[in-house]
Amino acid sequence: MTADLEHLNQIWEQAWLDKDAALVEKMMADEYVYIAPNGQMLDREAILKIIRSPSYHLDKGTRTEVIVKPVGKNAAVVVHRSQAEGGLDGKSFKEDHRCTMLCVRRGGEWRVILEQCSPNNP
Repeated sequence: MTADLEHLNQIWEQAWLDKDAALVEKMMADEYVYIAPNGQMLDREAILKIIRSPSYHLDKGTRTEVIVKPVGKNAAVVVHRSQAEGGLDGKSFKEDHRCTMLCVRRGGEWRVILEQCSPNNP
């Protein structure tokens, strides 16, 4: 399970770097929710709108300090540090976040059901 979820984490990051909206959509659970560092909640459609936006780009992105915590046989929490640079709607961003992903296995496939990120202020 741990290796599968570490792999899912890598594929998820690469899909965002590649702007592969189809892959991100496939990896999301239908009830996917993202809680942004500012507390804003975005549903699946809002996140897909961002990755599909011509103004969105992710120039750099890394996920480090990955920890996988199984919750039964078909669910797990993945905690990691995300550092990214890019732009959206003409505004540049540079982020350093601590993030949590809740992943569930359905029909043998892992899906991301929830992500929450907080600023990393050491």
